[in-house]
Amino acid sequence: MSKRIGLIVAISLAAAVAGCATSPEITTRTVIVAGVGPVEIERLNVRVVSVDAPNRSVLVEQRGLRWLVHVPPVFGNLENVREGDMVEINRVEGVVVEVRPNRRGSKPGITYTETASTPAFQNLPERFVTRSLTLTARFESFDTANSTVNYVGPLGPRTLTVADPAVKERLRRFRRGDMVDLSFEEAFYIVLR
Repeated sequence: MSKRIGLIVAISLAAAVAGCATSPEITTRTVIVAGVGPVEIERLNVRVVSVDAPNRSVLVEQRGLRWLVHVPPVFGNLENVREGDMVEINRVEGVVVEVRPNRRGSKPGITYTETASTPAFQNLPERFVTRSLTLTARFESFDTANSTVNYVGPLGPRTLTVADPAVKERLRRFRRGDMVDLSFEEAFYIVLR
């Protein structure tokens, strides 16, 4: 179990970085989640190229694209991870659970929390692990028709789903260019092959 949890951050970051690469192979399927609605589960297969346990980093690869990923200590050690290990990542995009203004001039960033604060993904199939994170980003817009917030964060322009009516109401008050803290939850299911 610690091997799976230890890789969650590493592989999830690899998946996030893969979104910035030219051609990662990601397949999706849609499931209905209570309180959220339809969500897409992304599947990404990567190979572990190398592990630098003392520096807590893992190099992963897919289709010739490589990403160096730093793994925080809270996710355990990397002693059971080996070169050539194949990892399948099933990832559900984050759902915004809170939003608040940040100070003017703040920089985009990500802060991870070990456990989820609310059960946003309570009926996902398989054995997903949920984590919370707070993203400091530049607010672009809130699409009321689709219940999505558009922002520019550390990995560039992104869109997240908003299900909570109170969060939707707060998002309507922001203007383009405002710096905000978006707290959301993501779910991951890691399969080591």
